[in-house]
Amino acid sequence: MKSPITGKPMELVRGKTTLEFRKEQFEVVYHSYRCTDSGEEFEDEELGNLNLGQVYNAYRAKHKLPFTEEIKNTRSQYDLPATTMSEILGFGVNQYRLYETGDIPSETNARLIQMAANPDEFLRLVELSDAVKDRQKEKLLKRIAELKQEKTSWKIMQEKMLGVHMPCEFNGYRKTSPEKAYHMVRYFADNLKPLKTAINKLLFYADFYHFKKTGTGISGLQYRAIQWGPVPGQFDYLFKMAEEQRVITLKYEIWDGDKEMVIIEPATDLVFREDLFSEEEIKSMQIVQAKLKSLKTSQLVDISHQEPAWKENIDGKKLINYNYAFDLIGV
Repeated sequence: MKSPITGKPMELVRGKTTLEFRKEQFEVVYHSYRCTDSGEEFEDEELGNLNLGQVYNAYRAKHKLPFTEEIKNTRSQYDLPATTMSEILGFGVNQYRLYETGDIPSETNARLIQMAANPDEFLRLVELSDAVKDRQKEKLLKRIAELKQEKTSWKIMQEKMLGVHMPCEFNGYRKTSPEKAYHMVRYFADNLKPLKTAINKLLFYADFYHFKKTGTGISGLQYRAIQWGPVPGQFDYLFKMAEEQRVITLKYEIWDGDKEMVIIEPATDLVFREDLFSEEEIKSMQIVQAKLKSLKTSQLVDISHQEPAWKENIDGKKLINYNYAFDLIGV
């Protein structure tokens, strides 16, 4: 960005500051462009969204309000238009659509949306509403019944084993999505067929790079600092469950006589599900792949050891706050 005062290119600067939202104070990593001649600082639209997004995310997490992705998913699972969803919940006609595009719901409306995510609770709301009738209602009730059946013991187990968490600063303000995590693994398996150690680093860099650009992660995975660099908190379960779901194949080979290598390869009966990701998320994964694809596993480990995210959390093998993304070195 060029300075509106001098017309010269400005430097990108960032630092911690406190911003107010709804009469509450939140600490953010504030980004701006600084004019080197005048010392004045400016935002463009991208940086403004990143700065405000940090405040909104912190506010939602503090008050346990649903994030936009959760709100979209709640409606899409019932295959309803936003106007109908609004009417069932007793909102204004277009209110649900506004929540899906970033408006933060009141606490009362937020709790209704969170209740609606549960098919049993949503059924009660539908029965109390006159918003759907006849054939549409019959179709909706059938869909609710299907969703109740889909909550199988396998889904419950994978959520428990993988560690599904509500949005917070340790998962990039994204509710953990096992399916997205599996297909992030698949994306890199399709293109690189990496070792398990390497893919742990690629996942870390994809999630943290996306947070650096947008203020949210991709998968909702939590990462921990261990000897070999940042890794998903339950990475062994992640790969095993991805293989169980036939998204990837784990190939075991012996190297140097007695050392076991685990290579991540794409499974043959399923393809990478691009529809799970936004265009921005796909772009972030593409950038990470392009930047790191030529590196050997040992080089990826070395680079990850230079990250403040690893250096400042390796003692005690602590979880890594996604705010370390703003200090990212590797990408």
